[in-house]
Amino acid sequence: MSKFLVYIDQNIIGAQMEGILNLSKRPDLYWVYSKRHFAEFRSSSKSNQYLSALEKIDAKLLDIELTSDWKITGNAKLIERGTPTQHYEAYIEATRETIACDNIFDPLLAWVNGGGDEGIFRELPLRVAEQVTSLTKELPINCNALLDQLKPNFENMIEQMIEKRNEVKKTEKVFGGRPTIGAVSGENQIYQIWKMISPATPGITCDQFFGFDPLDKLGHEIFPLYLGIIGCCSVMDFLGFQAEKKCRKINKIPNIRGDAEHIAMGSFCTAILSEDKRLIKRAKAIYEYKGISTLPILIERPANPSLKPIAAPGDVPT
Repeated sequence: MSKFLVYIDQNIIGAQMEGILNLSKRPDLYWVYSKRHFAEFRSSSKSNQYLSALEKIDAKLLDIELTSDWKITGNAKLIERGTPTQHYEAYIEATRETIACDNIFDPLLAWVNGGGDEGIFRELPLRVAEQVTSLTKELPINCNALLDQLKPNFENMIEQMIEKRNEVKKTEKVFGGRPTIGAVSGENQIYQIWKMISPATPGITCDQFFGFDPLDKLGHEIFPLYLGIIGCCSVMDFLGFQAEKKCRKINKIPNIRGDAEHIAMGSFCTAILSEDKRLIKRAKAIYEYKGISTLPILIERPANPSLKPIAAPGDVPT
């Protein structure tokens, strides 16, 4: 019989590391993590402790399956060989040259969400050009001519966006407003939101609006559900559904992106565990809408963390 896969959010690993949770290796399931965790480990001074916590519970790496031309297949693969430390070291080596690319468009995302810094936003075309030049310096091609053509158009687009301002509240009002959408509860929450906003979005479907069926499928014949979930989370941030003001702060954008990727990776598993109420509520809404069987489980810390550690969750399906 195959084992159940239980995806653990970054905060669950932290609670395990601190001794607040008491997860352990189990014969009926694998605790699993993804490379998104590695991106979060890299920005922390406790990466070795996080890796040690994963190794103690014999956690396994779950990775997105890609085709030979780097397209997402729609499946994930469980990597049972190798330790978390070995996989992390391989990840660091593989992404050493691209680390600066991870957050390059965060100023744009923050601006679209009604925040950000105008000066940093204006610098985006230059930063993108510098990054492309750096990444292609070893290739037998010269991208400078192409960049020189594209840069003025990029700069013009940003100036137009700045001129129109990012008064997101006016746009939100068209879709019903953050307070109304943020208060949605009960069953079929995405459908409830769609009923509110569909009069303002004629000619498109619910799947298209929430990012599951975009016009640009990035070369995929069928848009991967994994990418659709990440896109849906971006729409939810904008609408204010289980979102926070942090989505308007540039330095918080990586956290927002990380939550979306964790929810997307959790869709391949039996359950997903997190201490983040907003993440769990958002995961429930998305999984219900797309008919995904993953069970989102909220883990709450005891009022007094010095008390007896929480045992491995009993409501994980067995």
